Amino acid sequence: MTIKSRWLERRRRKAAQARLDEIAERAARLNITEDRVLEEYGRIAFADLRNIVEWDNTGMKVKADGELGAVAEIVQSASGGQPYRVKLYDKRAALDAIARYLGMMPLAGSSAAQEDEVIIDDGEDPRRTLARKLARLASEDNAGRIPREPDAG
Repeated sequence: MTIKSRWLERRRRKAAQARLDEIAERAARLNITEDRVLEEYGRIAFADLRNIVEWDNTGMKVKADGELGAVAEIVQSASGGQPYRVKLYDKRAALDAIARYLGMMPLAGSSAAQEDEVIIDDGEDPRRTLARKLARLASEDNAGRIPREPDAG
């Protein structure tokens, strides 16, 4: 490693650390903690529509003490002003974020996700690779099990 490359690497590390410090300061200033973020994800992931709205003879009503943090949209009817559709935030995305944070599933793009996969990129077109493999299988099948008949022509 040359002196210049060491110097550049040190500058990159200092800049990255400064950026992380800036993000941490901003999060502290806004009172954004890991616990609060995880709690919000939990509200979305484990929201129950029965705790948000109630139904009776007149229709659907939003509960005043409902879990409104999980509600993405409430659409009211034009005539009566009553809500007729409640849309929640994406529960699956919230569950995935919680699972990744807790280490229950690998991070997207991490090498642990592709640990079992062996990908060999030799630069060949995938269609040609498939055609070559099919031709090899066909020739093995013809050579091994089915006697090949000579061409009549």
